[in-house]
Amino acid sequence: MLPSMNSTNTALVSASIAVISACIAAYTTRGNSARAGFELARSLFNNLTSANTAKSRGILERYRRGTGPTDETSDIVLDQYFNLLWQFEQIHAGRQSLNQQHRINGTRPAVRYLDAMTSWHISEWAHRWLEIRTRLEADRGESIDDEHSLDTFNQLLASIHPKHWRLPSLEAVVNAQRLRREEREQRERREWEGQSRRQASTAPLPNRTGTP
Repeated sequence: MLPSMNSTNTALVSASIAVISACIAAYTTRGNSARAGFELARSLFNNLTSANTAKSRGILERYRRGTGPTDETSDIVLDQYFNLLWQFEQIHAGRQSLNQQHRINGTRPAVRYLDAMTSWHISEWAHRWLEIRTRLEADRGESIDDEHSLDTFNQLLASIHPKHWRLPSLEAVVNAQRLRREEREQRERREWEGQSRRQASTAPLPNRTGTP
């Protein structure tokens, strides 16, 4: 017959079981998170190489080379311009999400996988982008408002570059847009403040005599 366990031994065994269970749960959670990270990385890569995105790449490349059909108007090209730009923006957002949880959830391998699968596409299109953008603005006769998306694209390029190098040509475009936006916001704020002061100065004085 086995000797009975006293309350102290029982407590120690229970605590050990709880610790082991917690470790197993943490390991399982980390493994599930790592798998989810790879699923996200694969999803982002699949979107970048999907038929819809391939259509955007084809239209933009034909436009860059000047070989596109006449029915591919600048409006169509602009739509595809933003479609591809937003694809890169989604990759940056997904990559940032994976990076921020790598210490807890072990998602760094998923980031390396994502970089390996997308870095060529990112680098190639980053070096073509300004040429497409410049031609598109000239053909449309108006500026393209893509400050934030273009800045994110350049951040993505820096994140995959060994020395975190941004493309100076894209950086210059983003900075110029930012400067114009800040100047416009300051001008609008001054106009609003001036209008508020004028309204305050022309407001009727309160009736202090008690007569209508």
